Amino acid sequence: MKRVLVIAISMIATLGISSPLLAQEKVTINSREARNVVKINPYNLVTGSYQGRFIDQGIPSGGRFLAAVKSKKIDAHDLVETAVSAGRLSEDTLNDKSYLSHVKSMLNNLDKN
Repeated sequence: MKRVLVIAISMIATLGISSPLLAQEKVTINSREARNVVKINPYNLVTGSYQGRFIDQGIPSGGRFLAAVKSKKIDAHDLVETAVSAGRLSEDTLNDKSYLSHVKSMLNNLDKN
């Protein structure tokens, strides 16, 4: 009887210790995923778009990208929206005026060249 009691207490103690560790690990994994979403800065967004990173999402690359920017077929909001749908930016970025302003500025510089 003592042996069964010792085994039961050991199992309960083991479960009590491992559950918080598993919960902590889960939070760590989730926060790591969240950090991966908001990773691309405005410069990398624009240059990556030019290089073809978002071709699968309908953003052309190279000269076609430049032509679309110059003809106003692609703007800062379009690029941010594409990056959000591709999982490279969080949805909050669509409302981040500073981020959108930086992307717009970079696109305007491309348009001048």
